Amino acid sequence: MNFIAAPMPANESRRQEAVERLKIKGTDQHDVMIVYSEMAQELTGFAAVAATLFDADSQYSLASCNFPGKSGDILMDRAQSICSYTLLSSEPTLIPDTVSDERTANHPAVTSGMCGSYAGFPIINKDNYALGSFCLVHPEKKKLTEEQIVLIQKLVARLAHQLDTQSEQREITSNKMQDAINEFSKVAPNASLSDFKYFISLCSDKEVSSPLLVNLINLGLCIVEDSKTSLTQKGRETQQKMGLQTQILQKMKVEGDAANNMVNDMLSQLGEI
Repeated sequence: MNFIAAPMPANESRRQEAVERLKIKGTDQHDVMIVYSEMAQELTGFAAVAATLFDADSQYSLASCNFPGKSGDILMDRAQSICSYTLLSSEPTLIPDTVSDERTANHPAVTSGMCGSYAGFPIINKDNYALGSFCLVHPEKKKLTEEQIVLIQKLVARLAHQLDTQSEQREITSNKMQDAINEFSKVAPNASLSDFKYFISLCSDKEVSSPLLVNLINLGLCIVEDSKTSLTQKGRETQQKMGLQTQILQKMKVEGDAANNMVNDMLSQLGEI
C-alpha cells in the first residue's frame, strides 16, 4: 500500500499566495534560520530537524540539521511528504510511533527505518496561514514532553515572526525606492538608472569614482573638490525629498554591494528613469 498524501487545506489558494509573498523560494536562508533547527535538536534530542515551506507542488528547505539538501532546495514532492499533514491544523502533528499510525505507516522513510517518530509544527504567519512545517524526525519511537512541545511552539512562533518581518521590510524598502525614483525623476528626468544608483551611493556616504559622476555634476547634484565628492545644496534637498537621509538608508540596510544588488533587483525592468 502506498503513502496517502494529506488533503489540501480549505484555504489552500490563499495559503499559497501567502507563501509567494515571502519571495524567498530558492533563496539561501540557512544563516538566519539554522538557529531554530539547532535549538530544537538540542532541546529534544531528535536526530533531524528541518524548517520547510510548501508551495502548490513542493516542499522546500529553509534550514535543517541532518536532513538531506541545503537551504533553498526542494526536498520532495508535496504529495510524498509527511509534513503535508502539518498544514491541516494550527496544533502540532505528533506521531511518536510512525509505524502504527495510518497516516505514516506506508511512507518510504518509515518503512526503511529512517523515521520511527515524527513531530510537525505548522509555521503560521500573522494572517493565520500555515506557510510550512517545522518538523522533527527520529529513527526510533520518541515522544516529546509537554514542556518540549511548548518550547518548540515558541521557537516556531519566533521563526514565523521573522518571516513576516522579512516580508514587511522588503515591501517597505520597495515602496521607499519607488518613492525615491519618482522624486529623482522630477529633478533629473533624463538621468539613467546608473545615475540613480550613484546618487544613492553618495547619499549613503559611499565613494563613487569621479568619472561616473559627470551627469550628477552637470545636474548640480554633487561637486568634486580636492578629490572629495560631496552633495550640493540641490543634492541635499533632493536627498531630503527622496527620503534617503543616511540614517534611513542605514535602517534599510542599503550599504556596500548590497545597495547595488538591491537596486538592480528592484529596478532591472525600469530601464531609463
